[in-house]
Parts: sequence; structure tokens; C-alpha cells
Amino acid sequence: MVYLLSVLSLTLNPFVWKKHYRKSKFLWIQALRLAAGLLIIFFVSYIGLVDHTWQAFLSYGTLFWGIFLFLDIIYLKERFVAVEMLCGVCLLLFFSYLHFIYPLTVTKAKYDFAAAKTTVVSREKHSMDEQHIPVVPEKYARYKSEKILGELAHVSYYELGHTSLQKIDGQLYWVTPIEYSGFFKWMKSHQVPGYIRMSAEDENANATLVKRAMKYVPSAYFSENLQRHVRSHYKSPILFRPSFEPDETGKPYYVVAYGYYQKLRQIPDIEGVFVVDPKTGTIRNYRMNRLPAFIDQAIPSNVAEQWNDWYGENVHGFWNKLFAQEDIKRPTAWSHSDEVNGVFDHKLNLNWFTDFTRPKSGSGAMVGYSMLNTRTGRITYYSGANGLLNGKSAMNVAEKTFKQNKYEAGIPNLYTIYGQETWVVPLMDSNDVLRELMLIHAKNENVYSAETDKRTLFDNYKYAVATKLGSDSSVPTNQALLKKLVGTVTKVYKYQDSDTRQTVTQFMIQGSEKIFTVTSGQNPYSVFLKTGDKVSIQYIDTKETVSAVKDFTLQSKQ
Repeated sequence: MVYLLSVLSLTLNPFVWKKHYRKSKFLWIQALRLAAGLLIIFFVSYIGLVDHTWQAFLSYGTLFWGIFLFLDIIYLKERFVAVEMLCGVCLLLFFSYLHFIYPLTVTKAKYDFAAAKTTVVSREKHSMDEQHIPVVPEKYARYKSEKILGELAHVSYYELGHTSLQKIDGQLYWVTPIEYSGFFKWMKSHQVPGYIRMSAEDENANATLVKRAMKYVPSAYFSENLQRHVRSHYKSPILFRPSFEPDETGKPYYVVAYGYYQKLRQIPDIEGVFVVDPKTGTIRNYRMNRLPAFIDQAIPSNVAEQWNDWYGENVHGFWNKLFAQEDIKRPTAWSHSDEVNGVFDHKLNLNWFTDFTRPKSGSGAMVGYSMLNTRTGRITYYSGANGLLNGKSAMNVAEKTFKQNKYEAGIPNLYTIYGQETWVVPLMDSNDVLRELMLIHAKNENVYSAETDKRTLFDNYKYAVATKLGSDSSVPTNQALLKKLVGTVTKVYKYQDSDTRQTVTQFMIQGSEKIFTVTSGQNPYSVFLKTGDKVSIQYIDTKETVSAVKDFTLQSKQ
């Protein structure tokens, strides 16, 4: 039905038709105009996948209709042609107003929209479980995934799609769908072999190929293109950027968020998602309040970026944004990356994270940060982070620490670790190979740990927090404290660490349920520890079962 709009490309003046309809030149011109109208609708509807709504017609149709009306200038001497041209000019002016002036008038409305979704709190009260803190950067995951891709048969047919952080069966993974590398490769294949996943929590894990044939993917063409397939079934909703999401069993799905615009296509709002089985093409429609549990990302990152921009910069309207800049805060802009990063909270809910800085160029401190829940669209803004290191400053600290190695810092993420706002920063070499991991205290950059393995990284950070911030009133009294314990050993377990070539001794002390860990590098006498020995230790007391020993004394032997 949308192609019927192509008649608007014809000359609509009946007096012109009455005088010229017998002339072959006139008919050829009309045929060419009709063909142009059909071609425009094809590109806008089939290629651009624009929604079939009256707002879309106002946004796009007024431009083309105005041009076609103005083209009747060649019949200017005919009756009412001048009126046609005037209507065409009015449509072109309306199009210009709609796209260049009207957006400025709804600046405050955009802020109000984002503010209605936002809750302001002082700081995050819950510490993140270190087991589920991703330490593997996206670049390194893609580096590993490229190696797996290179092992495929007909490897030239495929390339890596967009890599995203996903929760699968309670663990965090980097997930990368395989896509076609071009039109002719799609013609020869008509399905991709699956996707590649790699643990985001274990820096020593390898990427693996999950073999699941997929037909309907974003890089396919014609009816097999994912979004075109969805559009063929649902004409009216706005379709947003799709996300690739395997369920808890590893079965892949594509999630295409949909919604509608407010204020004449200026404010996008998400109302639900279409969940597509990429093998069969089956589409299921879910509203936002009834999302399947396995879906992590219902709000696309580009929509989250817009909402954060509006909340930070549009607070007092357009003129304040341009001149006075009162109360303005700007999200950090990353080069070669999205403005927001995926961060899982202590409940393993995915959030889009971004930190805000002052409008002043080169500011190294944040004024706050936001977490946008990707399933609900609700935003939590943490105002108590004012004065903390921003993400770019954390990257600078990390890169300067390893200046001699010329490592490049990956995109950092902010977590509450042991009650402290902490930047997690991976460092890679020029080949995107992960070399070091850093935890940097967001309030005091001199409190940090840098290691090659996650376990030691967090153990050392506990010690740094407990010792270097011991007099800081911000350190919680129930977490990350250095404590002393004297007692009799009840259980002992020893093993050889293949990386450090040290003997690791784990033991328990009578009256305590904690498992203590000490290495032969810390105290060579620890290798002689056995049940019944009396020891004196200092350790970092946290809520975790396993605690790192910082001072070990073997007082007596059985």
C-alpha cells in the first residue's frame, strides 16, 4: 500500500493534464517522475526500513513531495501552477523546520523525558562479587575470536559481528555472532555456522565456537536480512539496533527493540522487543514488562547514549546548553567505542554505564555517573561520585604505570569493590593481547593493584585498601580490614602454581570457617605447614570465604 504514495510524484494540477495529456513528452516526464517516486519509496521503505506512520511521512515525505511540486515550474504559465510551487516551497520549509529548528525547541522536553526515568542516589551500597567482575577487555575477546574464525571452513565467507557482554547460565561472556563478509558470500552460503563466546571473568580462558546454524542475521540480504524480516511482519513500530543474545542453554536469538517516537520523531521510547529465532525466522513479541529472563539488553546502547546526553546537557534548555551551561554535565566520549559500556551489577543485571564530567575541556574528575538498567530503561544517577577520577584519567594512570611497556588501556569500568568505587582497567599490547590488569581506587589513584592474574589482583587490592586507606573514614568497618588471628591449624591443602612456580598453601584455623591462602614466596616456611601447627597470621577480612594472608608466622609445630 505504501507504494500508492508514488502518485504524489506526478503532476497533480488537472489543468496541466487537460492541456498536455496527449503530448508524448509530457507523458514521458510523468512516467519518469512516477518511476522516481517508486524508487524513492523503495529506498526509504525497503532499504531504509522506515516505519509506515504519518510521522515518517512528515519527516521524509514532505521533502520529496515538495521537490516534485516545485518541479512543475516548467508549466508555470498554466493555471494554479504558481499555487503548486508555493505549496512545494511550504513543504520544503516545513521539512527544514522539522529537522533543523524544531529539535532545538524540544531540548527541555528531552531532559524532562530522561529525568522522569532517573533516580538520584548518593552512592552504590552493594559491593560487586569479584568473581563476576569482567577483567577480559572486548578487544582481547575479539582477538581470540578472530583466531577461532580463522579455523572455519570457507573462512573468507565470514567476519565477526558486534561483540557484546552477556550473562549465560550465571556467568559473564563476550559473545560475538558470525556474519557474512559480503553479498556474494551470502549467495554462496545462506547460513552462518554459529557464534563465538569467551569468558569475560577468566583471563586465561579461550574463545570457543558454538555451532548453531543461523539464517536470519543482520548481514544477510533481501528477505533473510534480520531487520527486513521483522519489518515485513510489523510495519508501524520503530525498529532499533538489534542485539545478539543466547539463552541459558546457549541457543542464539536476536532481540530487536521496538517503540515509537514522541515530539515528531525527536524522543524515542522503547515499548518492547521482537525476539527472533535466527534459524527458523520465528518472531515473538514481548512487552517491556514481560521480557524473557535470558534477555539482558532490551535498551540499545545508542538509545541509552541519547538519554544520558539529554539528562546531562539539556537540564535548563537550549540556550543554557549553548551559553551559560549552568548545572550541565557531559558523558565521557570514548574514541572507537560506544559512549556507554555494559556493566553487570551485584544482582547480575546488565546496565549501561557512563561517567559525567564538567563541560570544561580536559577535566580529569567526574561529577557523577549513571547506570541505565537495560531491561527496564530506569536510570540511577550517583551524585556522590563527585570528584572521583573519570574513566579517561583512570586510563592515563594505567598507561603511565606501564609506560615503559607501551601498553594501551582498554575501556575502563567502574565497580564498587570492597565498598570502594574502583576502576577496572585492562592493559593490552599493540596486538590487543591482554598483558596486565589494574584496579585503581577512584578517589585516590595511589591506591591500586596491578597483576597478570585476577586472584592476585584482588588479593593485593584488598591489602592496599586496608593499609593505605586505613585512616580514611570512607573505608567500611566491615570490609577490607587487616585482622590478626592466632590459632591451631585444622586442615591443610597444598598445590603448585604453574604460573608463579610457587607452592600455594591453603589452610583452616580452629574456630574460623575461613580458608586462608599463603604462598612460599611470602614465607618459605609455609611449605612445612601441617595439621596441628600453631600459627599467627594477618589477613584481609572480607565477606568472602577465601582470604589472603599478608603476614604468616609458624609459631610451633606439632
